[in-house]
Amino acid sequence: MEGTMKRRQFEEAIRNVVAKLSREGKDRIERTHVEEIGGQCGLDPEEARELFVDSRGDIWKGEFVESDEEPGWEAVRLESVPSSAADAPDDLGV
Repeated sequence: MEGTMKRRQFEEAIRNVVAKLSREGKDRIERTHVEEIGGQCGLDPEEARELFVDSRGDIWKGEFVESDEEPGWEAVRLESVPSSAADAPDDLGV
């Protein structure tokens, strides 16, 4: 039950962050920011990354920016944010 609450809190926080980035005309979210938001929601970095990737298409749309220094992605270049996220409040303290 607690894990489900953490995941929902994380998804809502990500939805709000990408909506805010979109409103500000920014088109990129760093992996470290995703991990930081996850930590604030009680998730470890790996779980935060997995949930973020799984939310593709529902919360955000875009392309991964591959990392030159380590395996995996370093950021996501956001292409669009579904309209439901654009109307969400942007201040969850994240």
